[in-house]
Amino acid sequence: MESIQSFARANYPAIRQFELIDKIADFSLADASSAWAPQISLSGQATYQSDVVSFPESMTDVFSMLGVDISGLHKDQYKLALNIEQTLWDGGYTKSRKEAVLAEKEVSSKSLEVELYALTDKVNQLYFGILVLDEQLRLNDLAAGILEDNRKIIRSYIDNGLAGPSDLAKVEAELIANSQRRTRICCSRKAYIQVLSVMTGRELSEEDTFVRPEPVLYSGGPQSNRPELQLYEAMAASIEAGRTALKSTLMPRFSLFAQGLYGYPGLNMFEDMMEYRWRPNFYVGVRFQWNISAFYTKRNTERRLDASVRQVELQRETFLYGNRLEQVRLNADIEQMRKILEDDDKLINIRTSIREASESQLRNGTLLISDLLRDINDEHRARIDKSIHELEYLKKLYEMRYTLNY
Repeated sequence: MESIQSFARANYPAIRQFELIDKIADFSLADASSAWAPQISLSGQATYQSDVVSFPESMTDVFSMLGVDISGLHKDQYKLALNIEQTLWDGGYTKSRKEAVLAEKEVSSKSLEVELYALTDKVNQLYFGILVLDEQLRLNDLAAGILEDNRKIIRSYIDNGLAGPSDLAKVEAELIANSQRRTRICCSRKAYIQVLSVMTGRELSEEDTFVRPEPVLYSGGPQSNRPELQLYEAMAASIEAGRTALKSTLMPRFSLFAQGLYGYPGLNMFEDMMEYRWRPNFYVGVRFQWNISAFYTKRNTERRLDASVRQVELQRETFLYGNRLEQVRLNADIEQMRKILEDDDKLINIRTSIREASESQLRNGTLLISDLLRDINDEHRARIDKSIHELEYLKKLYEMRYTLNY
């Protein structure tokens, strides 16, 4: 059964999302790390201004008398700029961004694990369904053998005048009913196998043998190890990563920057007032930035994060509540099946002895064939009940295993 579960998990289309989740996280981490690389941008602009910097007319007259022509700046101005900025300290923003990416990756992975874990229960239901049908087939064939033996006996009685055709007809009718039951069981078994074949992506056939799994007993406490709990932990960690990111937005940032310029006018405005010419210029410096307005929303953001944490806690508590209820129910069912199984062997022994006594009475001519058929059916039902009870007990154990994931 565990191999079928592994095949079903490997064949489930959503499992391919794990690779995509890793790739998306790697890309996001690379993007976050690029914040420490020099940020380079190129810009350009052309403007026409209504007014420009110029000397008063009295001063231009003086310059003219001295033979200096200062025509002033042109109103059409142009600039090409290459900007380079290197972050020195970003208040922990890049680090918090990486933590948020990893936390989001964990949430996505755990959410997918929850979806995949649900496959286990579906496979268990189908697998135990096949085991029940296999047992019904075995017991059905056993009952058919008993009926066939009694049909031979009744035929010999008819030959000796000890029984009539109606007695034989009753047995043959029961054999036909038995054959119909076998057909229904085989069709159901085929359908179950076909569903498992689709789920596992393997070619399973009706000739395959499905082995009964060993009992799995839980000796620990009531704690659960379900993947849903790991998902809630990942969700809480993701919220805390958001809290760290919030703190980083409140911190100042320091960076080095440089800007190379080419255009008109340049940084030496007086020179450009005397001569119209495009010139290269540059400047470097240290920049300090602090977004004070981030404090406006800090309190509401913290409240929203607190509410999200509480929401995750309530989801976790609700899941554990339902999980504990399921555990209590399964414990009661398991205990009930144990007590029922204790009496099954006794009941089968009694039904077998009654059937054998009825066969003896039939041979002696002191019992009706209908009474024998009733006793055969009672014994057959007792054997079926025991087999079903054993499988139900085993199924409940595996349901407990699924409920607690041990």
